Amino acid sequence: MTVKADLLSYLLDHPGHFFTGPDLADHFQVSRNAIWKAVKQLETDGYEILRHPKNGYALAKRNQAIDPEQIQHGLQQVWPELQVHFQQSTTSTNDLGRKHATDFPNQPAIFIASEQTAGRGRRGRPFYSALTQGLYFSLVITPPANADNDLIASFTIASASAYAQSLNPYLSDAIQIKWVNDLFYQGKKVVGILTEATFDLESQTISQLVIGIGSNLAGDFANENPENQHVAGTLFGERLPSNFNPNDLFVDFLTRFKDYYDHLADRAFLAYYREHLLGKGQWVTYQENGQILNGKILGVTDAGHLRIEDDHGLEKHLVSGEVSFGSQQFV
Repeated sequence: MTVKADLLSYLLDHPGHFFTGPDLADHFQVSRNAIWKAVKQLETDGYEILRHPKNGYALAKRNQAIDPEQIQHGLQQVWPELQVHFQQSTTSTNDLGRKHATDFPNQPAIFIASEQTAGRGRRGRPFYSALTQGLYFSLVITPPANADNDLIASFTIASASAYAQSLNPYLSDAIQIKWVNDLFYQGKKVVGILTEATFDLESQTISQLVIGIGSNLAGDFANENPENQHVAGTLFGERLPSNFNPNDLFVDFLTRFKDYYDHLADRAFLAYYREHLLGKGQWVTYQENGQILNGKILGVTDAGHLRIEDDHGLEKHLVSGEVSFGSQQFV
């Protein structure tokens, strides 16, 4: 770690507490000038550092821009091996995640961006990625050994539950989840989730998963086409709230997700998912095997399949990837 990273971690552990330059230099076994430079770097990054001629330095306010070091500090007891990467703009965080999965197998990582120029959703559909305030990230993980396909597929549901739970404290109304991979807020789609797999030809198994999540935080859709304007919304209106710190959001989401990951077979995420399932009791139109069908949403099975009542009153279970139904009917 750098002196800046070490100092930030130390100050985050002791917010508001003053430390003199000589004491910090002795603690980290570096020069006082190195401490001074690290403080300047933290201030440049957006951290507010109090300076006192006798008492030294104290952390007054954290940086509210995305900061991998702040996120990793929050995860040090939960997921210390997770690598955190950030860049302001990229084509697609899932593309970065897939490359990482190939180059560094079994190394968990998250790739974060504020803008995507070629974001995509299910079935190759483009995901709107040019809002004033967007948040796009892809989590690269290794599935548990010997997990069957249904259990692996449940990672999409687990991530939706974890992310909705992490967002809710910032919002006045509850997030709802459209099966299988969209989050809705106040009747509009605000988050899309796309899970992609890396397949190992030798073992004939899924070796890595890349879970991509795109979020419409704030802004407007004035320049978008009418269809997107009708369906898409934002979590926070036109501007981010002053108390929103994306680093806290990431720490909370990744902590929840890691707990679901560690106890995946328990499927604890299903209770929240079922409670916030969008459209329960609603008749919907969906496409399966080229046919347009109707059904009433009943709930979700333990395997994560959608329970539907058909026109004849019989229950069917729809499997993600085999069916699709548009978001327009939920707006």
